[in-house]
Amino acid sequence: MAASRPAAQPLSLERARRAAADENGAATPEMLRQAFFERGPPIFLADLDGRICVASDSCRELLRAVADRLGVEPAELAAIPQPRDEAEPDVSPSDGIDLAGFPSRRLTLNRGLLRDSRGTPIGVFGLFEENDEQVRLAQELSIVRERLDDITRLVSDWVWETDAEMVLSAVSPRIGEMLDYHPRELIGRSFADLGSFPDGTPPFVRADSGPQHPPFRDIAYRIRRRDGGDRLLRLSGLPVFSSTSGEFLGYRGTARDVTQEIEAWERVAQSRGRLVEAIESISEGFALFDRDERLVLCNRKYRSMFPASAELLEPGIAFADFIRATAERGGIMLGDDTAESWCARQRELRRTGTASFELQLGDGRWVKVGDRVAGDGSTVGILTDITELKRREEALSSAKEFAEIANRSKSEFLANISHELRTPLNAIIGFTEIMREEIFGPVGSRQYRDYLGDILDSARHLLDVINDILDIAKAEAGKLELDEEEVEITTVIRAATRLVQDRAHRTELTIAINAPAGLPQLYADERKLKQILLNLLTNAIKFTPPGGHIEVGARIDEGGDFLLQVADTGIGIAPEDVATALTPFGQVDGSLNRKYEGTGLGLPLCRAMVELHGGILSIASQVDEGTTVTMRLPAARVRQDFDYGT
Repeated sequence: MAASRPAAQPLSLERARRAAADENGAATPEMLRQAFFERGPPIFLADLDGRICVASDSCRELLRAVADRLGVEPAELAAIPQPRDEAEPDVSPSDGIDLAGFPSRRLTLNRGLLRDSRGTPIGVFGLFEENDEQVRLAQELSIVRERLDDITRLVSDWVWETDAEMVLSAVSPRIGEMLDYHPRELIGRSFADLGSFPDGTPPFVRADSGPQHPPFRDIAYRIRRRDGGDRLLRLSGLPVFSSTSGEFLGYRGTARDVTQEIEAWERVAQSRGRLVEAIESISEGFALFDRDERLVLCNRKYRSMFPASAELLEPGIAFADFIRATAERGGIMLGDDTAESWCARQRELRRTGTASFELQLGDGRWVKVGDRVAGDGSTVGILTDITELKRREEALSSAKEFAEIANRSKSEFLANISHELRTPLNAIIGFTEIMREEIFGPVGSRQYRDYLGDILDSARHLLDVINDILDIAKAEAGKLELDEEEVEITTVIRAATRLVQDRAHRTELTIAINAPAGLPQLYADERKLKQILLNLLTNAIKFTPPGGHIEVGARIDEGGDFLLQVADTGIGIAPEDVATALTPFGQVDGSLNRKYEGTGLGLPLCRAMVELHGGILSIASQVDEGTTVTMRLPAARVRQDFDYGT
């Protein structure tokens, strides 16, 4: 195959011939051999029949390789085509053989005739030369192809091309990785053979159905794998037309595997669906607003709370606009606030991350609003219907007010009736004492004197009951007051014990005091401390059988609190009845014929007075074993340093 070459090329051949000639112009084999091997280019000399006479090492390698590649003998490459005559000129620069397709190089074989001094052809001179321009173009083309292949791999998973019948004529190798097919297995098959279009009709129009062959982009296509599975692709294609005739040649395009993307979106959709179902199932109103306070979503319960403006609750509406419209329609009660100022105040509350407030709706219902700001600035609002709770609060408030009125009435009644009762009782007590002492003369019968003693005891007992009732009423009304001073507690204990000593002796009981010397003073109400101790001792005497023992103890514990205890060996109280014993008028024995008299006011009154001092009254008891009542006053009421170890 003939090919042109640059005009300067024959000069190199001429220089080679001259370098290999003697001074007479005749070439000798020795000179030629030296020229070949000294210069080292791929040069050979052959006779006119193509037999190689001499050649450089590089030329011999090329001759063998090219001859093997072309399937000819080396002599055929070296020989000059016939005819050869005396008039035949040297091979011109335009002659030669282009050895295109050689694996690693693009070469041109330039040959010329060697003549003697008379001009007679005596052999063939040959030179292999690289075609630099063609090599450069081939290298650039290879780079472009590599670049195109890299870009194609990055932007798509499959490059394809069809003929006019929409049959695949070329596919990129990567499709094999996707489908487990060799690319050659797909050539000659159509899209219908390999899969289906979920949307129905293929996006392209076949050649026989009309002249229009529109381009398409991101068309869904489900393709089958060899193992029976499938992948979802997005096809994009452009029609290809002949540049000369305009004839439709087919389509050329790309495909992108979106299976994982679609599956991820499906999972997101499923998760969103579950979330929406969960939000719809809750009994509270739910709304989500983005960081710009625009609605993202809300449930039906939220909408039902605003019937006047429910149709406005569409994604994108601003919270302030919704509040303004709802207030204008009477859907919410903002009082003297405007929608803007109300929203600004709620926005300020949310700066802390949460906000909670109550809101009255236009139809009279009440809701509790709880707003929480998320990390991305969005706000979750939860609305809870508290209408029933509000009604209960109102009922409770009314009941409390009624109870307070009733309690005040009771206190006033007790105060009045106590005054009315104490006046005649004092007279009864006074006159009875005069008659029993026979100040104005003898009473007469001894039986009458016994009756006078019973009358006096009953009157005094009734007066004590009235005083206890008044004290309990004052305690419940919060009107019981302390007259505080520094108190010698040991003195109080001894005084109270003396007052009940006679009664204890009459019932064959012993009373002991267990208090360390040098107990510190207490800052308290001495009269009330004495009253507490008397009530506790009276109860102990009342409920302890003859022969029993009562002990009064006082000490400072390790924490600095003051403890006063009254312990007996009486009948005791069941643990479950202790709470009853501490309630006003509470009687553990509720039978009509109670063995032990009493109003049930002693322990409740003691507890009220202890608590008024900031202390605690506790009871530890077991049936038939006895009872221990403990009064604990805080360390703040202990007035001086005390050695807790004594």
